[in-house]
Amino acid sequence: MNWCVYDDCTWTFPDSPRIGAQTVQLDAPRGGHAAFQLLAAPPAGAGRCRLSFRWETPCTLDVKIFCLTPVTVNENTSPSLMTTLNYDSCRSYVTRQAPFDVYDALIPCSSDGTAEGDAFYISIEIPPDTVPGTYRGVFRAVWGDTAAECPVCCQVYAACVPAAGKGALSMLNFFCYDNINAQHHAAEGSAEWYRLMRLYIRAQLEMRCTHILLPAGRPVFCDGRLVDFDFSAAERVVQIAREEGAPCLCGAHIAHWSEWTGAEYYPFWDETTSVTSQEGYFQLRMYFSAWARIIRKNNWQNCMAQALADEPQVHNASTYRILAAICRKFLPGIPILDAVEATDLGGGIDVWIPKLDTYEKNRQVFDRLKNAGEKMWFYTCAFPAGNAMNRSMDLPLTVSRALLWMAARCRLTGYLHWGFNYYIGEDIWHSACCPHKGALLPAGDAHIVYPGSGGPLRSVRFEAQRGGAEDCELLYQLMKSDPDAVGALTKEVCVSSTHWTADGTVLLSARRRLLQRLG
Repeated sequence: MNWCVYDDCTWTFPDSPRIGAQTVQLDAPRGGHAAFQLLAAPPAGAGRCRLSFRWETPCTLDVKIFCLTPVTVNENTSPSLMTTLNYDSCRSYVTRQAPFDVYDALIPCSSDGTAEGDAFYISIEIPPDTVPGTYRGVFRAVWGDTAAECPVCCQVYAACVPAAGKGALSMLNFFCYDNINAQHHAAEGSAEWYRLMRLYIRAQLEMRCTHILLPAGRPVFCDGRLVDFDFSAAERVVQIAREEGAPCLCGAHIAHWSEWTGAEYYPFWDETTSVTSQEGYFQLRMYFSAWARIIRKNNWQNCMAQALADEPQVHNASTYRILAAICRKFLPGIPILDAVEATDLGGGIDVWIPKLDTYEKNRQVFDRLKNAGEKMWFYTCAFPAGNAMNRSMDLPLTVSRALLWMAARCRLTGYLHWGFNYYIGEDIWHSACCPHKGALLPAGDAHIVYPGSGGPLRSVRFEAQRGGAEDCELLYQLMKSDPDAVGALTKEVCVSSTHWTADGTVLLSARRRLLQRLG
């Protein structure tokens, strides 16, 4: 039987060659993970296979086995905005011409070790107390009398990745609460809804998110008049998040602009009342006062941040600072964080999160803020499209991981993406480009997990982002003793938002030398 091993920084496809490398050499830090993919060509009609992993070296390393599941990329990332079917316009930076299927979704192997399919993702999790050394094992996939038996050698280094929230890197992925009902048909507030909520929070933490975005307070009306806000859903979510070990929490956005070029913001619950009006102030006072009571009652002050309005920019920067001043009056000491498109928000924000290209265009100002002691993260989303770093499914898989190498290269201490589970459309399995305002978002931009029958399913991009976060923590450790080495290593992987390696072996080689430098 033919089969082939692939690394975890390279996309695989249903038509990828099943002939090639048949041994695995992994490098891993303690507290982190290492992974590989195996694609086989079993005999026709072979049916279900039986999967197993056996360590020949005594150890406590945990092995997780997933079945790779194809997802359809229905359009390519456009060179300018959103998506395109004009392959000639994007062929220089995408992996394939759309539509095509790519292995992105990961379905855990069943408890009895059997699975459908012929494509697998194997992740080895390294406990932080593992003794550094060489560990050998064998992955085995059997169809009837036919088997693929793959020797695995995992070199564990002394370098240790700290637990999320204990190191240098912060991470936040926006979460869509409505999609628990929309995709899993679980009524909000039901036992099943909260069970799924726990699994989604757990998935965010497994991807090394440090901040969990909470649901907003809901307006309470009496005879058509706003009288209060209900934060019971937020309280329950925080309870679950804290039980699951979430280091930090983030209060939900409360306002938005109606026009991109408009100067005003409007509360989500009243799109006709501006936040700078007298009525707007009284509504915001009611919201933040109620939220402050909840925070104090539960003693969340030291783990809470607050988002206000997504992407303030030059047209509404002054209004944003007024909104921030109102927030600070009622939530003193709670840091404000938001994705930003402007540089003139000083005093109104504590954690600046510019898009990566926005940071590069205004680097002199942002670096001045950073050097003065302001916290500086970055974010990516559907914009800009084209040859720009993002975790789109038609870009090389290296980009999803290299994004966090870019964080270390630019001395940025956090990463934000809006699309954790914003599943849009009826069939994301065959339409990874989700509809948005009459167009399509780049493939996978809206989600990095999939709605499985029992809860969220990881993606290959999820694993790549998790690996990048681990790498970033190690790069920050090396920066303390040898910042020049960090500059040289990251330069091999990524130089800017538009210049990075598409070769997984280049990234993994740089990672190996990073581990060696750390001991």
